[in-house]
Amino acid sequence: MIKLDGSIKLLIAVNIVLVAVLTALYFFVPQSEQSTATEKRTKPSTDDFERMLRAELGEEVSRFAVYFFNPKTGEPIIFQSRPMRPASMIKMFVMAAAMADVRDGKLSLDERLTLTEENMVGGAGSIAGEGVGAQVPVRKAIELMIVESDNTATNILIDRLGMNNINRYIRENGCHDTVMNHKMMLDEGKMTNLSSVLDLGELFRRIYRHECVDEARDLLMIDYLLKQEDTDCFPSALPYWNIAHKTGEVAGLYDDGGIFYGAAGDFVLVIMNDDIDGREDAIDRMKAIAIKVAQIIEQESKT
Repeated sequence: MIKLDGSIKLLIAVNIVLVAVLTALYFFVPQSEQSTATEKRTKPSTDDFERMLRAELGEEVSRFAVYFFNPKTGEPIIFQSRPMRPASMIKMFVMAAAMADVRDGKLSLDERLTLTEENMVGGAGSIAGEGVGAQVPVRKAIELMIVESDNTATNILIDRLGMNNINRYIRENGCHDTVMNHKMMLDEGKMTNLSSVLDLGELFRRIYRHECVDEARDLLMIDYLLKQEDTDCFPSALPYWNIAHKTGEVAGLYDDGGIFYGAAGDFVLVIMNDDIDGREDAIDRMKAIAIKVAQIIEQESKT
């Protein structure tokens, strides 16, 4: 029989007590507190995120606004959201309003709209090539409005839906910074169209969660957004992610925003700006932010 001296017996006794205390803490400390502690270790704080944005945007920081939503944390991080010119990102609200009317039986995706000379404008899109009097299904008009950012398709949809009705839809869905004042490349002497990263981010978040219109119509909107032809910004930064997004561009601004689907997890990111010095510089800064956000998601997936 092995005899233990007093010091060894004391050491064994202390270890037994320590194991008992740790076991008790595990079972009696609420799991929510344990998970909260883990979150604090793995998820960046709002301050951390803001420092990252300021570092990437540098002296241009005052010209940008950012919305970031991570489904794993549940709450968005919003940086400098304010009413800004959305350019073609206003088309997101036209699409959502149209899908709501389809759901409510006020509009059919198969209804055919007539191209009028009044609504045929330049800029992005191919539908104007079909000529005055051409009949375009609502389904095709919505798809071209998003995929090609077609301005003429947008204008005939605005006429069909009614600008007042689109603005009513925007207000009723809690978008306080967004208003449509004119059609694409028409009536621009009026007050400009406005939106914000908060309003656009929340719209993308509702579409992602299938809480915007209904599951079928939200999935259709995602399908159109995944086909977006402008890939200069987010898709160029993250080519291995599937990105359902919409861009906006006019002189002095370049915006991009959407839903990012990746193996490590999903997220929503919207970046807007105004009065920028140059398109390429703005895109480079936005790409750097998208890469940093993707790294946050990827790091969280490993913890």
